[in-house]
Amino acid sequence: MDLGEQIDGYCERLGPGLWAEPANALTNLAFLVAAAAGYALWRRRGGVDGWTLALVIVVAAVGVGSGLFHTVATRWAALADVIPIAIFIHLYVYLAMRRLVGLGVLAALAVT
Repeated sequence: MDLGEQIDGYCERLGPGLWAEPANALTNLAFLVAAAAGYALWRRRGGVDGWTLALVIVVAAVGVGSGLFHTVATRWAALADVIPIAIFIHLYVYLAMRRLVGLGVLAALAVT
């Protein structure tokens, strides 16, 4: 598989250029704004919860990865898009099982 191969045929893609998906590319800035706000809130609350910081970092990675995919549209950028999203989903489910449902580590891992 050629990781540099251009991908076309999805979303609003208008062509092979850098800004061929302007709406998708620009809306990824919302993830970076959310990550910055989450980081500021994390710091304001003492900056001690490492799991919350991990979620904040992954949200920023989602914004960067998805922004890359919706601008350069290559196979490697597709991986930069979907891997952080998958990490966020799994991390969030695990933490929800631990903190909201009250499961132990092994049970939360099993559910996740």
